[in-house]
Amino acid sequence: MKSQKKDIAKSIIVLVVICLVTSAALAIVNHFTAPVSAANKAAREEAARKAVISEAASFEQLPTDGLPETVTSVYKGLDGSGNALGYIFTVEGKGFGGKIQVMCAIGQDGKILKCQTLDVSGETKTLGGQTANAAYTDRYTGQDASLSGVDAISGATITSTAYKTCVQDAFAAYDIVKGAN
Repeated sequence: MKSQKKDIAKSIIVLVVICLVTSAALAIVNHFTAPVSAANKAAREEAARKAVISEAASFEQLPTDGLPETVTSVYKGLDGSGNALGYIFTVEGKGFGGKIQVMCAIGQDGKILKCQTLDVSGETKTLGGQTANAAYTDRYTGQDASLSGVDAISGATITSTAYKTCVQDAFAAYDIVKGAN
């Protein structure tokens, strides 16, 4: 009986030591890779902003206070002279298979410059994943807040409706941001 208790105690100590060593190793790796990961993420986000307002020389981040809670970031695209070209809204919604993330650029005239799908990883590629295709996102280019003529994708109505809701939230945020500037 005593040897069984000793064996159990020894096993517990060994497992605790293994967990501590593994945790320390992960913390060290994270310490060195976190700045690289953050820099890569910032570069991807900058490239995505440049993709929706290609003529922008720089982007100014604006606060999201008072905007719909689905809006995760707002940037103002500026030309070389500092004049606003439009606003870029990153909006998250819930599709059929999970979270979707949409970047929508709205020009000074209140019309969509371009929409880009950032994340539909939880969606099926053949249905909901179609919202990442240019054939779908290009339907939004040039549209005003009415979004007339933008229909859901047959068979992927939940995801494409969620996408459209994200764009509508971008317009709601645009009205607030435009009024504040």
